[in-house]
Amino acid sequence: MIIKISAQTSIKQVQSAFTTRFPFLKLEFFIDSNSDQIFTANEMIKDHDKTIGELSKTVLNNAFEVHGSHTITELEQSFKTNFGLIVQVFHNRNHTWIMSTTSDQLTLEILNTRAEEVSKPLNKETMVDSSDRMDLE
Repeated sequence: MIIKISAQTSIKQVQSAFTTRFPFLKLEFFIDSNSDQIFTANEMIKDHDKTIGELSKTVLNNAFEVHGSHTITELEQSFKTNFGLIVQVFHNRNHTWIMSTTSDQLTLEILNTRAEEVSKPLNKETMVDSSDRMDLE
């Protein structure tokens, strides 16, 4: 997947392109206001109409390639190196968005697949009935 990023590209456009390819993942942009490398909800950029040029002093007009084989760490580092922007990958778990921290060494494809699996509704046929459990004990 290629995301073309220029000074006029909005956060919303980057997020949309990313989520189209990885529907169970999302990107959020942050400003580390106190330089502690800990990103809080208060530091998340909430105005997704902001452009990359408004947020970054290092904007190169280029095509940014994102592959499923990239790890979360590689993707986040690429945004920092190429655009001076802090992004964090979130994955969907039971309809809740979780910031990826312990899974940063996973590839985007693997994390997306895992997030998809835990988002599927449970199949009644595979669920254990409590009365069955008592029979097993």
